[in-house]
Amino acid sequence: MLVEQMTWEEYRDEVSRRTIILPVGSLEQHGPHLPLNVDVVIPTRLAKMVCEELDAMVLPPIAYGYKAQGGGQLFPGTTSLDGTTLINLTLDILRETYRHGGRRFLVLNGHYENVAFVTEAVQLFLRNADGARVVILSWWDQVSDEMVDELFAEAGFPGWEMEHAAITETALMQYFAPDLVREDKIIDDQSERMPTYSIFPPPDDIIPKSGILYKATYASREKGEKLAKQVVGAIAQIARQELGP
Repeated sequence: MLVEQMTWEEYRDEVSRRTIILPVGSLEQHGPHLPLNVDVVIPTRLAKMVCEELDAMVLPPIAYGYKAQGGGQLFPGTTSLDGTTLINLTLDILRETYRHGGRRFLVLNGHYENVAFVTEAVQLFLRNADGARVVILSWWDQVSDEMVDELFAEAGFPGWEMEHAAITETALMQYFAPDLVREDKIIDDQSERMPTYSIFPPPDDIIPKSGILYKATYASREKGEKLAKQVVGAIAQIARQELGP
């Protein structure tokens, strides 16, 4: 149930009775082996899979996100929004969909730095949206401990803050969009210096020249498929519990 492929009459008849999923991503470097739109592809494809579990419909994704921290802005192609822009963009989409009759919303985030601004947009939205309910979640927060142990059994788990263009994102892209993965350019890399504070402008020695923060060679399509199915199950369960059947 992709909104952009529906007619206005089909949309009118469905919007009030379905959970509405808004994927939110970014246009950001993901190493030499992955495209700039990883953070859009992953939540959008997860949203489509959730529709197989729920009566849901998927809005066109927000394809730009807040500024990538930790040096991501140093790479050509990383094109980011100011926080107020992301707040207002998200807010306008929610308000318009509410005006059409939408009441149950799932904001599915694929870019870490978006969370605070999407949350602010939802808070503002709910001030004048009687009867609306909203769940915000990031896909990596729904990965079970058991799945983490399985995915990182050989490489070790470095923490989600280091899992950029590495095992999970590479594996999910191998599953969702294998034609976009440059298999011959998959490498392992890691920052030599990871400060526990933020520096502005970010120095160029806190992120590898490749843009990969961990061991991408440990990814596989099989891992991506297992990960996607587990996360979709978790998201569907949350939606049923918090937004209703």
